[in-house]
Amino acid sequence: MYPNEPIITVVADLVQAQIVETELLAQVNHQSLVATKANRVVRAAQGRAVSDFGARRAHNNDAAVLGARACYIGGVTGTATVSAAQEFDIPVGGTMAHSWVMYYQDELTAFRKFAEVYPDNCILLVDTYDVLKTGVPNAIKVFDEMKQKGIQSKNYGIRLDSGDLAYLSRESRRMLDEAGYEAAKIVVSNSLDEYTITSILDQGGKIDSFGVGERMITAKSDPVFGAVYKLCAVTNDQGEFEPRIKISETVEKITNPGLKRVYRVFNAEGKAFADLIAGADGVSPEAVRDGIIVIDPERPWKKRLFRDCTLRELQKKVMDGGRRTEKSPSVREIAKYVRHQLNEEIWEEEQRFRNPHKHYIDMTSDYYNMKMGMLEEKAHG
Repeated sequence: MYPNEPIITVVADLVQAQIVETELLAQVNHQSLVATKANRVVRAAQGRAVSDFGARRAHNNDAAVLGARACYIGGVTGTATVSAAQEFDIPVGGTMAHSWVMYYQDELTAFRKFAEVYPDNCILLVDTYDVLKTGVPNAIKVFDEMKQKGIQSKNYGIRLDSGDLAYLSRESRRMLDEAGYEAAKIVVSNSLDEYTITSILDQGGKIDSFGVGERMITAKSDPVFGAVYKLCAVTNDQGEFEPRIKISETVEKITNPGLKRVYRVFNAEGKAFADLIAGADGVSPEAVRDGIIVIDPERPWKKRLFRDCTLRELQKKVMDGGRRTEKSPSVREIAKYVRHQLNEEIWEEEQRFRNPHKHYIDMTSDYYNMKMGMLEEKAHG
């Protein structure tokens, strides 16, 4: 979804509509924020697995669980938050804690005990004391002992949690390979986001997967998602909707009046090149065939003709009379839908971390003229 277009439309008695305002904004703003950040992190990882490690940094228990859900929708492969995995059927996984290593008298004993309990998921945390002097060598000793016992682990390796992650991962990879453990994974967790992950990989970091915590679960770099909830129409005595508009000295706070329909516009190759806002009557098939004159509300002098394109309406009714009209999709289905949109429909140029290409939000000429007429009427009192 893009700025300045309707996401959810609520048609209800005024009091009822206001009662649901805070709940809707809390759900949409928080989870859309985290899902967006998660997707940026996943794209930065360049095909490497990313897991949600953020529960301890989330702003409360609900934020941890719903944040894990949002991270999965955004593209992570799993979560370390067990309750979220149980509630939403998200793959769950994790590694060992520093406290496990510190509990035992020495690091090697801690690794051996962990390998006994988790032979098929033996990811050893090697930075409690010294990564290259003791951590990786002790991990290799444990892998040697497992091999001697005939244990072929399905998933084994090391985890790095601090220090120069690019350098340490390169050296760890070299040591593991020289010991004959080319299949051993290197997992990295720390204060990671799309920018730090990109930097580590640009420096030649040898990493198989990432566990990402606070910077994803809180979207630390930009922790506010600005969805708003505004009155746009009321019914008159005849039961017809009359548009309402909010005016502000801040241009972006001027609302789009009236009931609206929102379309995504696709070219012949199936790529979305704009979204289109129309009035409640929508856009007729005849108009699509003959061509639609649209206006960019930020640059109203730029009129375009949409022809030989496909329109898909973005909103659909999900509740009627207080009851759901259809079964809610699973989190896995939502995540699949998101992947399809971003991989197949949305231009890569729009998904750049820096200087992304703008996705245009246009208006039909009828709708734009109606809005301008209301603004002019309000301006003249």
